[in-house]
Order: sequence, then C-alpha cells, then structure tokens
Amino acid sequence: MRIFISTLLVLCYIPLIGQQAPVLERAVTVTAQDERLDIFLKKLSQEAGCVFSYSASALDVTRTISYEFQNQPTREILETIFDGKVKIKQKGIYVILTPAPEDAKEVVIRGYIVDENSGSRISEATVYNPVTLRSVTTDQYGYFEYVVKKPTADDYKLIVKKVDYADTVVLAPQKRSSFQRISLSIDKEKINNVGENFAKPAVKAWTWTKNSIASINLGNVRDPIHRTWQVSFVPFVGTNRKLSGSVTNDWSFNIIGGYSAGTTKAEFGGVFNINTGDVKAFQAAGMFNLNGGKTSGAQLGGMFNLNLQSTSGVQAAGFANLNVQNMQGVQLAGFLNLTGKHTEGGQVAGFANISKTITGTQIAGFVNIAKHISGSQIGFLNIADSIRGVPIGFLSFVAKGYHTLELGADEVMPVNISFRTGVRAFYNIISVGMRLENTDSVTWSFGYGVGTSPRILKKLYLNIEATANQVNKGNIEALNLVNRMYAGLDFQVARKFAIYAGPTVSIRIYDTTFNRHAELFTYYTPTIQSERTYTQHDLASQIWWGFRAGVRLF
Repeated sequence: MRIFISTLLVLCYIPLIGQQAPVLERAVTVTAQDERLDIFLKKLSQEAGCVFSYSASALDVTRTISYEFQNQPTREILETIFDGKVKIKQKGIYVILTPAPEDAKEVVIRGYIVDENSGSRISEATVYNPVTLRSVTTDQYGYFEYVVKKPTADDYKLIVKKVDYADTVVLAPQKRSSFQRISLSIDKEKINNVGENFAKPAVKAWTWTKNSIASINLGNVRDPIHRTWQVSFVPFVGTNRKLSGSVTNDWSFNIIGGYSAGTTKAEFGGVFNINTGDVKAFQAAGMFNLNGGKTSGAQLGGMFNLNLQSTSGVQAAGFANLNVQNMQGVQLAGFLNLTGKHTEGGQVAGFANISKTITGTQIAGFVNIAKHISGSQIGFLNIADSIRGVPIGFLSFVAKGYHTLELGADEVMPVNISFRTGVRAFYNIISVGMRLENTDSVTWSFGYGVGTSPRILKKLYLNIEATANQVNKGNIEALNLVNRMYAGLDFQVARKFAIYAGPTVSIRIYDTTFNRHAELFTYYTPTIQSERTYTQHDLASQIWWGFRAGVRLF
C-alpha cells in the first residue's frame, strides 16, 4: 500500500514540474545529512517527479550519505551518490538502477559540458580523442557519453571543442567508468573571428549532415587535424570517423566517396571526393571532385570538377570543369569549362568555355565566352568584350572589336548588304544581295565569308576577303555558288564612315542538271576567263574578274 501511495503521489506531482525535460535532466535542489540512501532516493523521486526501480539486495541502500545539491540534474545527483558504480536507465517516469558489471570490457566516460560563468549546459559540443578520432557530441541538455571497448591509455585523453569557447583538454580517471562536469570558458578571439574558417561553401555542400554529429563537428573543430592516410567507405564512415571533415590527409582513399578538410599528396574516390580545404598534387574520382580550398596539380573527374577557390595545374572532366575563382593551367572538358575570374593558360571543351578574363587560348566545339582576352578564341561562336589577339570561328563578336555594316555593289548584284564582325586581324562576313528583274521576279543571294584588314596608313586599310554566295531566282532549288576573292582598300573618312573599292576574282560552281538558274550579269558583263564542265559530278565552273565598291558604317 505504501508503494502504491508513493507512486500515486509522484504521478500527481509530475504536472507541476517541467514536462519537456526527461526526468534525468530535470534540475533538482535537495540535501541529505547523515541520511539513509533509500530514504534519500524517495525524497529525490518526489523532487524529480520519477519512480526509482532497484533491488535493495543488489544495491547497498542502507548506507548513510550527506550531500547538498543545488539546481543539479537528477542524473548528476545519481552519478555522485553512487560514484559511477550504478547503471542508470530511464523508461518514461521510471529510472532503473542496476549495479555496473565489474568485469566490463569497456570504459564509459560521461558527463555534462557547462558554461564556466553561467553554469548553463552547452549543447552540440564536440568531445573527441586526438589519437583515435573517436568523437561524440553533447545532446540538447549538454550531456555526453563516450564509450570505448578494449581501452588503452590513449583513450582517457579527450578534447572538448565548441564554437566561441576555448579548447579544453580532459584527462579522465583510468577506471571502468567516470562522470565529468567540464566547464568551458568563452574565447573572445574566436568570437571576433566567427565564421572566418567555417564559412566555406564546400562545408555546406553535404546537406544531409545538417544537425548530424558530422555537421556539428565541422563547426566546432575548425583547426585541421593532420593524418598520414585515411580510408573511407562513404563520408564520415572511415578511419577518420565523424571528424573526417576536420582532418587533412597526405593520402586519401575513398571507396565510394569521402569528405575531408584537405589533401596534400593524392586522393582517389570511386565515385566522389569532397574537401573543404586545399588539395595538392593529384585527385581523381569516378564521378566528381568538389574542393572548397585551393587546388593545385592534376584533377580528374569522370563527370565534373568543382573548385570554389583558385586552381593551378590540369583539370580534366568528362562533362564539366567549374572554378569559382582563378584558373592557372589547362582545363579539358567534354562539355563545359567555367572560370569565375581569370584563366591563365588554356580552356578546351566539346561545347563551351566561359571565363571572366583569360590570358591564353579558348578552344570549343561551339562557343567561347570571355570579357577580356589576351590570346585567342577558336570555336564556332566567339563572344568577348575586348581582345588582344584573334578570335577564329564561324562567327565572332567582340564588343570593342571590329563590326561594320556595308552597303555596296558588285558585277552580279547592284545591292549588297554585309555585316562584318570580329577584329580587323580576322573577321566574319554575313551578306545578302538583291537584284530586281521585274515586278514578278527577284534574283537574290546570301553568303558567308572571312577577311582580314591590316592598316596601311593612319586611315587607310587593306582588305583581303574570301566569300561564298548562293545566287537564286525565287526559291533555292539548285547549287549556284559564286566564290570570290577580294583585295581592296578601305579609307576611313570619319570615325563611323568609310568607303571601299577593289578588284575581285570569282569562281562560280553550279549544277548543270538545272536549267533555270538566274542570269548572273544584267548591267555589266565581264569576260569569262575559264569555263569547265565536270560531267561525272553534274557540275560546271566559270572564272572571271570583277569588282566591288561601297560604303561602310559604324
């Protein structure tokens, strides 16, 4: 009956105490003065709102104790009065107390991490061994348990780290179990530099670690730990355990993928490698490499490489290389190379190269893009703001380069409109021409070409151009191509106005099976210098001398 009444009183008292905290974490003020242990436990159960379950024959509860506890967790009170010789387990409001086995083959170091000044308990602090790198973190009540099976002398030394607090070294008693109350003091220098090392995008890249032990460790352990080598299966499952994000390695081997603070010699990943800091010498991954610090040496990624700081050396990827800062060396990618700031060296990609500025060469299967270039661009499409060098491609646009609109005439078309773009050393020409035969018929042409325009005098330039124009009457129905070489003079009358003129030599290639070709010459008929027929190909050719003249704007 007494047990029933005591339990009922406890159950009725529970609503009056903090409901959110587990019974072992509830702060209690209680004293004992030469008091039997079993009587003290009843008093403690009433204050904490719990029921203690134990065997009186297994625990010596008849001994007397004298203690004074002020606003301390129930767990800490029990650890103190039993001196760590009792295992404590909570199930709801019940706290089960059993003797700790004396022949246990493991050591349990447990305790609370508290603020030295306020005494408040500190959550998410990292407690780790500097030799084995085994680590735990405190829970929301500042409590931790560090368990070691088959301990050695090294296992009793622990380091406690927490953002904004000074690092603390703990030497636990070398016995089966011990309880620690560890105080941390504020480190003003750390507060002033908060986020200086941790604010790296690569630290945040592994999003699944949010609120996990690994993520907490990344924030607390900011001074890199060095190891000669490491092996991991996936991030945080390996020889560096859950501290791997805070460890730099000379040699790193990742079966699927790894996460570390940096690599100094070589790193290999079956699928990926992630480093928050610097990587040197060599790095290779089956799918991708992601580095938050500086990268130097050779970096190979099956799919892509992403570096958030500067890179020097060789970057090669099956799909893309991405550098947020500078690149010094060579980038080779199946699809895309991207550098956020300056590239010094070369970019070669199957589809596109992009760099803010570049000293060197861009070679792409389709497009090259840069703001300022000292060197050359080679690709189907080249785009730049300014260039000291030559862009070579089907179409190049340089904002501060050479681009003109031409209105002119030649021996075939009385009206030609052409657009030139690129630089004077090498530019592209896109043109259309038109000749009105009558109200029902129009002969027209379209074409493409390339040219160069070296300076002769201050306002006088030489033009050397090669163009090809398809001439049609109405719809495009058959090959009728006029290929032309031109050498003439360009006189710059004003800043945005020039006149030009010069001779041409034209070679016409046309389909002999088509008998409705447009008549080439209507207002001027040059002398045909040569004419041949290639019967096996149903083609014929004509060669003649001609002229071009007109004006250029812009």
